[in-house]
Amino acid sequence: MELQALRYFLAVVQEKNITRASRILRISQPALSRQLQRLEEESGGPLLERTNTGIVLTEKGLYLAERAREMVALADKIVANLKTNDEALHGEIYIGGGETERMRAVIGSFNRLQAQHPHVKIRIFSGNGNDVLDKLNKGVLDFGLVIEPFDVKAYHHVVLPSKDRWGILTRRDHPLGQKQSVSVEDLQQEPLLLSEQSRINHYFSDRIGLDVDSCQIVGTYNLLFNASLLVKEGLGHALCIDHIINTTGTDLCFVPIAPRLESRVYLIWKKEAMLSRPATKLLELIQSTEAQPDN
Repeated sequence: MELQALRYFLAVVQEKNITRASRILRISQPALSRQLQRLEEESGGPLLERTNTGIVLTEKGLYLAERAREMVALADKIVANLKTNDEALHGEIYIGGGETERMRAVIGSFNRLQAQHPHVKIRIFSGNGNDVLDKLNKGVLDFGLVIEPFDVKAYHHVVLPSKDRWGILTRRDHPLGQKQSVSVEDLQQEPLLLSEQSRINHYFSDRIGLDVDSCQIVGTYNLLFNASLLVKEGLGHALCIDHIINTTGTDLCFVPIAPRLESRVYLIWKKEAMLSRPATKLLELIQSTEAQPDN
């Protein structure tokens, strides 16, 4: 499959209309249709269906769209980083991370890097640990931010400053919202929303003795904003880390778990990865100003 054809396909996916996509791409509609037809021949079946409301992707189309986005992003990353030279630093740094306040440390280091090298850009992908790991392993990302419980042994890593504190996001008018902290016993008696991060069940069990499997789990989430909507409707309390949702002036509040439960946050990268010059420079800044002892 040609990279240009994948870009055309993604434009159609974005616009949900071949005519609009052809205008944006500045090619004729018949030419775009021929490119899509070739892709379907290479894929062994239809990628999209035309309906009265626009384009709908088939199962093959959905799969190709996801893979095509990764391939195009990786190609763009390679081209951007190859343009760098000894005189001036150019390129893009791709970072993926879960929802954590510790991203500020990385952004602060990037700010200092860009002050010295204004042609360097950053691209941030948001997702849970599993999402970040998938893209990191495929080479789409240079670095990933992951939160305990994550086994970092298979990766190079640095520990970022401070830790994330666990608690619940709940309604202010709920009895738990009136408390200074919530206990394991409190959590065992209430409906909970749980992160989809792998190994999270064992983490709570090992650290504070909370048997998640015996709790009333009413739903899961990968990004906290959507979970906060469920909390607002009174459907449950979201087990989460602090400082992700700004609760100032809202009906929600964060209540920490007691005994205190904190997680370290790691910046990780593949052991076999050949980092670009911009990514290497950023890592050097983080290691010299932000990294904490790994103990």
